[in-house]
Amino acid sequence: MDPLPSLTRHAPGEAVLSDPPNFINRELSNFAFIERVLEEAADPLVPLLERLRFLSLLSTALDEFFMIRVAGLKQQLSGHVEETGPDAMSPGEQFHAISERSHAMSVQQDAVLLDDILPRLEKAGIRLLRGDVLSSEAKAAAAAFVERQVLPVLTPLALDPGHPFPHLRNKSLNLVVRFAPTPEARLRYGVVPVPALLPRLVPVPDGLLFLEDAIASNVSLLFPGMAIEGCCRSTPRLTSRRRNFSPPLSSSATRTSTRSGGRWRWPTSSSGCSPGRK
Repeated sequence: MDPLPSLTRHAPGEAVLSDPPNFINRELSNFAFIERVLEEAADPLVPLLERLRFLSLLSTALDEFFMIRVAGLKQQLSGHVEETGPDAMSPGEQFHAISERSHAMSVQQDAVLLDDILPRLEKAGIRLLRGDVLSSEAKAAAAAFVERQVLPVLTPLALDPGHPFPHLRNKSLNLVVRFAPTPEARLRYGVVPVPALLPRLVPVPDGLLFLEDAIASNVSLLFPGMAIEGCCRSTPRLTSRRRNFSPPLSSSATRTSTRSGGRWRWPTSSSGCSPGRK
């Protein structure tokens, strides 16, 4: 009589519950939920303003994901942690997978906004203007708004090599100003935090203007007597696990931030900067 088969034995080709392919990685599962939000934003059957709301929810979810989940993975990488979960994915493999999918998501998000939603909004009578294509009436309205509403609540920051870099609020919008070089000048760069307490959209003739564009178009009002060479309109946005973040001040002081868990890149080119008014 043959003995009874053991409960722990499996027939050839039979799936085992503990096999890694049977498990979904926790970080990638969270990211898949964010991708689902993008699918809603890209759905033409969803009302237009709801699609715009989904895009804003997507950005908020990505900030939270990178501040917590990706920052945790980076800590594991810096600590050389190789322990895996039931899915058998190492921290490096998770980080690489998230990087590929987040870059693809960013491209799709931009396409949905710029190629689909914004043209539809313009057809519906809602125009979002950029600061470099304003009419004279819109420029005058933006200048009046900045002088009346923005200047009283704005504190521009000049970067002095003799002092540490100023603290910037987490998830804050900031403009980078480059001053024209002069023999007696010690300052080359400045940071203008965009006030969070003001509406993000400024009504002007012909449409709506982003608050940061209104400030950038009138940045000379913030630095009287300073010759301004340019103002970066790429609007660096800091995403960090800490409430405040202060990167080290280096000699190559052109600053722009990326979603990198609190790290900054400092490019030396002047791309993305528009000429300032003197």
